[in-house]
Amino acid sequence: MKRSILLLICLCLVIGCSQKQEKYNDSFLSFDTYIEFTGYTSNKKEFDKYFIEVKNSFNTYHKLFDAYQNYDNINNIKSINDNAGIKPVKVNKELFDVINQTIIYYHGANKKNNIALSPIINEYKIVQENYEAGKAIVNPDMTNLKKLNQCTNINNIVLNEAEYTVYLKKQCAKIDVGSIAKGYATDQVAQKIHKDGLHSGIINAGGNVSVIGNKNNKPFTIGIADPNNPNIYILTLNAQDTSIVTSGDYQRYYMIDNKRMSHIIDPNTLLPANINRSVTIVSSDGLIGDYFSTECFMLNEQEIDKLAKKYHFEYIIINKKEKIIVSEGLKNDVKIK
Repeated sequence: MKRSILLLICLCLVIGCSQKQEKYNDSFLSFDTYIEFTGYTSNKKEFDKYFIEVKNSFNTYHKLFDAYQNYDNINNIKSINDNAGIKPVKVNKELFDVINQTIIYYHGANKKNNIALSPIINEYKIVQENYEAGKAIVNPDMTNLKKLNQCTNINNIVLNEAEYTVYLKKQCAKIDVGSIAKGYATDQVAQKIHKDGLHSGIINAGGNVSVIGNKNNKPFTIGIADPNNPNIYILTLNAQDTSIVTSGDYQRYYMIDNKRMSHIIDPNTLLPANINRSVTIVSSDGLIGDYFSTECFMLNEQEIDKLAKKYHFEYIIINKKEKIIVSEGLKNDVKIK
């Protein structure tokens, strides 16, 4: 999963708001990353009510999408993987719909973001974890990767909509929704608390941002990180009532032979993608944002623009040469530093 905060949020409270809304924020750990919630409410008690709702909702989604741990009374991604080649697993409608929609996007787009690529991705995760621990590392063996790749055909995933079951035809097949889960969850949680009464706030889930409303009738200002110095932002984006998701090579990566290896693996080459430094997707749907930020990270500008028109999203690309490319619909809302 993407674990790091890729977007730097710049929030400026305007003094003299007639509704006397105050800014509050808090954070917690879920989805293997820190989730930061900022809300504008009349008092701390009101904020805490929403914060508890956000925290509980994220923890529920984390269990549902977890590929590494089982939980009582819930069939999740790990439940599906545990029964690969054995039997179909009945899941709740929400998990079924997310998996189904992801497969639809896969076939309709460039077939880069494959949730069945888990056996390959896990090999690279081991390398990355060893790198972060300061251990000696080598790239995964290509012969072994090609062997594992025989298990990654997305058609191994069999869905039964009448029964809400998911079945992996091969025992070696595994799925991982890390490239879509946080974006979907962040968007759903934001919609829920907005429906429950919060009119102004931001949820930042490790590079998956949902903006709720605006700030004193003005857009929020979101900072997009500089790939060479992620502690500062390279541009700002005005945003309200939207989802913003960034995939980049500057948080989860490893270095080998003085080359940066991103955590996003191209299924065509079985190697870390290296076309772009970061891709940000702006849309009304967090699932679209998360799916296509990963997909587009492996594509060139022309391919990204074609998908943007088809799936109705905007984008900001920082390519390998560090050129910033902004889609037409965002040009009035972006300020490059």
